[in-house]
Amino acid sequence: MMENLLVISLILTTLISTISIVFLFKALSKIDNLEQQLTLSEENNFLLNNWVTDFRTLILNVYKKLKSVDDRGIFEKDDDVGFLFSELLAIIDECNKRISDDDSNEEKN
Repeated sequence: MMENLLVISLILTTLISTISIVFLFKALSKIDNLEQQLTLSEENNFLLNNWVTDFRTLILNVYKKLKSVDDRGIFEKDDDVGFLFSELLAIIDECNKRISDDDSNEEKN
């Protein structure tokens, strides 16, 4: 009788251990997968941040150049070129407002 209880205990312990090991391996696999996704996400965020920074610099430079051309009074507002220039300036100004934070907006003025 005692031997049967020991055998049953051994079988149950082995079964529980095996099931626990399977669940642990699955959990570790999911954790590894999530860590890989997090690494990819961080790399993508870094690349996106660099792109946004470069784009912000480009927009600011174009805006400053257009403003300097406009300050010279080269374009008249009543002709077609002046109208197109004014529209381009407005579009670039809108882009500048959307991509710049408050500090950058103060720099352009």
